[in-house]
Amino acid sequence: MGLMRDEDVLNVLRAKEKLLTPVELAELLGGMLEDGISHSVIVFYFKRAFSSIPLRVLLESGLWWRVGEGKLSDQGFNEHLSPWVGRGVAAGNGGHLV
Repeated sequence: MGLMRDEDVLNVLRAKEKLLTPVELAELLGGMLEDGISHSVIVFYFKRAFSSIPLRVLLESGLWWRVGEGKLSDQGFNEHLSPWVGRGVAAGNGGHLV
């Protein structure tokens, strides 16, 4: 996809906020960046794109197995962030598909 400016990355994330799960948003983010996904990248971009997510929640997301040594599964990552971001939030179903 080439190098994207921060504002372009944030705009893409915001446009997909209600269409994708948090895991899918993180994968999308990693695909837009030269160095891919990391915990610091998630904190940096998710906090700017989705300001309603508490910083504490983003810091705890470092337990996700894809970015750290933690044991947080993909499902756990989705559940951890679903009160604030991702497909299903607006429906009030806790991020679970119906």
